[in-house]
Amino acid sequence: MSRDDTPLPPVSASDAAGESELCRQCLAPNPPGVAFCGQCGAPLSSYAATGPFEHLFAEGHAYRRAAEQPQNWVVVLGIWLIFGFALLGGAVLFVIGIESGAWTQRLLGLVLALIALLMLFKTTRNFIRQRRGRQRREPTPAAVNDDAGAGDGPPGAFD
Repeated sequence: MSRDDTPLPPVSASDAAGESELCRQCLAPNPPGVAFCGQCGAPLSSYAATGPFEHLFAEGHAYRRAAEQPQNWVVVLGIWLIFGFALLGGAVLFVIGIESGAWTQRLLGLVLALIALLMLFKTTRNFIRQRRGRQRREPTPAAVNDDAGAGDGPPGAFD
């Protein structure tokens, strides 16, 4: 009921069409009922993790997020374990292809090794950049203590 005691009209499907679902990762609006975010590709529903193809897309999003925004050193270690073995396998495949003379093995080994190197480089670089950015934003306790005592001694004494 509204304030003047007149009944409110029922909400129709056409009225609900203007609503949108926000992505938990990037906060982009998405139409209701979609399984993945249109902007960042993050899964929006449980179906995104249970459907056969949707599961692959959700897993791909997890790898992309781990490579682009590694939050913890454990994530970087996991990426190194996964793609380190892929790099090793690609190198072995390349060497076997050279010895046997099979150019397809060499090409496959080279592609696998390059993809693994790219993922390792990208993840490690982004993790280091993120840590440096965090260190610049958050002063250390020693820096806070140094700033608190600034101006206590003679000028130029601690410069």
